[in-house]
Amino acid sequence: MSEDQRVRRVRPYYWGAIYISDADCEADFDIDFHEGEGPVLSTAAHVAVLVVHPGAVDKGEAEVTLDVRVASQRVEGLAHELPFEVPSGRLDIGDADDSDEVALHPGRWLLQIDVDDAAEAQQVKMVMSPL
Repeated sequence: MSEDQRVRRVRPYYWGAIYISDADCEADFDIDFHEGEGPVLSTAAHVAVLVVHPGAVDKGEAEVTLDVRVASQRVEGLAHELPFEVPSGRLDIGDADDSDEVALHPGRWLLQIDVDDAAEAQQVKMVMSPL
């Protein structure tokens, strides 16, 4: 994915989270949602962004808008930041039902994430920039 290209998805995330990991990550998912305070939880191998769970809202109110873009450097105004290693140069973003693969340069990246509601996010913005 070249700089300033975007991925935009609008759909329910039936597990109540958007998962982010290196495409070649072989480690089992290692985030315990019951221990974290969200909306962004992370370990060395995985990131999860908690979003509205379809089982907690009326039908038709579970869609989440995910906007992802790559920038050449850190941007201002996003609430959550974390460094993240992408050794394969491919980042998976999605859930068990569907995901997008974003092509990056292999290495260390800054993930910046913002949500509209920390408890039941329906708007998620993510910007990735090289470190």
